[in-house]
Formats: sequence, structure tokens, C-alpha cells
Amino acid sequence: MAIGGTRTGMTAEAAGGAQAQRSLARSATGVLVAGLLVLAAALARAWLGARFAGILPFSLFFPAILAAALFGGTLAGIVALALSVLVGWYYFLDPSGFHLATPARSVNLGLFVLSGALVALVGARLHRVVGELRSANAALSERELRYRTLFDSVSDGFALVEGIWAEDGKLADYRVLEVNPAMLRILNTDLSVVGRRQSEILDATPPAWLAACEAALRGEAISFEFHAPGSERWYEIRLSRAAENQLAQFVVDITDRKAAERRQSELFDELNHRVKNNLALVSSMLAMQGRAADLPAVREHLAKAVDRIQTIADVHASLYRTSSQDEVDFAAYLQDLCARLSGALLEDDRVRIEVTAEPAALPLDKAVSLGVVVNELVTNAAKHAYPAPARGSISVRLGHRDGDLTLSVSDCGTGLPGTPSAHGLGMRLVRSLVQQNGGTLDIEHHPGATFTITLPGRGLLPRAAAR
Repeated sequence: MAIGGTRTGMTAEAAGGAQAQRSLARSATGVLVAGLLVLAAALARAWLGARFAGILPFSLFFPAILAAALFGGTLAGIVALALSVLVGWYYFLDPSGFHLATPARSVNLGLFVLSGALVALVGARLHRVVGELRSANAALSERELRYRTLFDSVSDGFALVEGIWAEDGKLADYRVLEVNPAMLRILNTDLSVVGRRQSEILDATPPAWLAACEAALRGEAISFEFHAPGSERWYEIRLSRAAENQLAQFVVDITDRKAAERRQSELFDELNHRVKNNLALVSSMLAMQGRAADLPAVREHLAKAVDRIQTIADVHASLYRTSSQDEVDFAAYLQDLCARLSGALLEDDRVRIEVTAEPAALPLDKAVSLGVVVNELVTNAAKHAYPAPARGSISVRLGHRDGDLTLSVSDCGTGLPGTPSAHGLGMRLVRSLVQQNGGTLDIEHHPGATFTITLPGRGLLPRAAAR
């Protein structure tokens, strides 16, 4: 750290020393130029004085003072003023040297000093203004060079356009103001598009495109993906308001990204398909083992295990069917799950399973958890709610309430014993899965039984909204 700090300090000192030397050199040059200008003014005054009588003593020194101040700043102006006073006083004001013979000449000298000082101040101020303008122009030119280099070399397309509005206040067209080389390559055109209307470049402009441009011109941030017709290219379009009635269009080629996403989706579909098949194999093996078991309790436990595994397999089957990588259409999955349970558990139409589900998109882990919960609750209701010959229905409802997701399984059957058992494997599994997903489980009974699971609605939006 010490070495680095020392080097930094030395660099700063060197830069400061170089700047001081440049400043001293400029000041010396300014003083030299001031002396030369005053000398030139004195020679011109002497030459003119020898040929024309009545020329004022200090008349030619004002331009010298102004020129010196403009060139070298305040110091050069002061030096030029002082030299002008001395030269004019000694050579032109009084032939006897520095003696002022009359008060009028003293007044003339005083007025010249005052006027010359004002001229020097004006020249010095103009010198600073010119220097600031020169610095600003240099900085502007540097920024313009950086912008132009970036504008020409960036791989993403960029265009600046100006809106053309119809009498009804809607965007009717726009004029291209500027495009970069990348945009020209994307459009397969040349700079002749600059200054032309969009309608002159393309035969037909899609209304949706003009609507997006109009929304962006009104201040909205617009971004969407676009597949170029007749090609395999995909682009991400971003529209942003650049100035009053001017729109910046950014076009990013995302063809490679879309290809990678497509490949990833194919791999994910293959994974879901393999997982589903493997789980089906495990389920079949357990079912065979259950049928071969001698003890009824063993057969029942193996049958429950088969149902639970099949429920998980159904989730992966749903992902495979919809080609979704990270979310499940839970309403459709719930319909399929209850249809499978109805066929497996209900031998006749004495008991029905009714499903009412609002659209919802759930992450894979939550879909698996809730699927197992529904499997447990529906299976329990199908076996115990309506002893023969009773008839009834099991209702499964999925909905949204106050921003949360609610899932309920209810029946109007015999109800639960005084306190639902929390020690059975099925109920322990239900409570554990609900708790793992940050939800709550409410149980109501008499008449029948109702199990209501409430999950925080964050990330559990209706499927249409999620899209």
C-alpha cells in the first residue's frame, strides 16, 4: 500500500509540475507578445507622428493592449498597459522626458491609464471566454468522437425516428433520423433510409408496431421479442422516448439465445419424460408387490405409496405436455389428478369428485407438494366420507382470495372424529407439505369435513397474468 501510495503521489506531483511549467510558459509568451505589440504600436506612432501633426499620444496603444490581453490574458494586458504608459509618456507626451508640463497632460495620462485598464479587463475577459469555449468544444468533440465510435461499432441495431401524427391524434407514421451500421445490416439496406418514412421503407407497417411506437412516444417503456418473417432470426426490440416526438429503437439479435432456450427446453422435456417414465416404473413395481402381499395392511400401504408416486409423475407429465420449464398449469393438473383418482378409487357413480379451479401457474416444487396434499385428502374422503350405500360428492376448489392462493377439499359425509388425528402418516404428510410451502391448513367439520390450504400469493398469479 505504501509503495502504491508513493507512486500515486509522485505521479500527481509530476502532473502538477508539468502543468505549472506550461502555465509559466504561457505567461512568459504572453508577456513577450505584449512587449512586441507595444513596440509595434510605438514605432507606428512615431512613424505617423513624423508625417501627420496632431495625432494623439496614446491612440495606437489601445489596440496593442487589447490584442495582448486577448492573446495572453490579464497579465499580458497589464504588461502592455504599463509599457504603453511608459513609452507614450516618455516619447510622445512631453519631449523633455518624464516631466508633465501642464495639468492637461496629466489628465490625458490618467484617462489613458483608466481607459487602458478597462480595455485590458475586457480583453482578459474575452480571453477567458474564448478559452472556456475552446475547452467546451474540445470536450464536446471528444464526446462526439466516443459516441460516434460506439454508434458505429456496437453490434446492436439503433435507430432514431421522429413521429408523424394523424389528425385524430394517433401515430400514423414516422421518419428515420439516424441509424447505425448494425441496424442497416439487420434491415439489409443502406443509408438511403435516413430521412424517409417508415411507410416508404416497408410496404405495410403492422398496426401493432405503430401502437407500440405510439405508447413509447407517450413515455412508456416498451420491450418485446420479434421473429423476422421469412427468416430464422429473432430480435429483442426496445422502444424508448429520446426527446420530444423522437423515439429510440434498439434491436438486439437474440437468435442464438432463442436457439439455446429451445435446446434447453428440449432437454428439460426429455428429463421430465424420463422422470415420469421412471416414476411409472417404480409405481408399477410397488403395485405388483402390493398385489402379491398377503397382509391387507401391507397392500393398503403399498397402494397409498403408488398413488403418491403417481401424483408426482403426473406433475412431470404436465410439464412435458406444456413444454414449460419452471411452472405448472395447476388448474389443468388438478383436473387430471382428480380424474385419475376418480377412476382408481370410485367403482360406481355413488360418489363423485367435482373440481372447480381458477387459472393458476405454480412453480414445480409447489405443484408437487399440493398435488400430494390433494391426493391424500381426496383418497381419505373417498374411502371414509360416504360409507355404502350413502351417496355424495367430494369438492376440490382452487381459487384466489385477497392475493393468496386457496385450495380446499370438502365433503358432506360422516365428518371427522372429535379431533382429526395428527398421528397418521397421511395427515402428518399433509401438514408437513403445507408448512414447507409457508401455508396454513384450516380444518372444519360437522357436517362433513373441509380442509382449506392457504398459500401466500407471491408468485402464484393466475396463469394469464403470469404470461
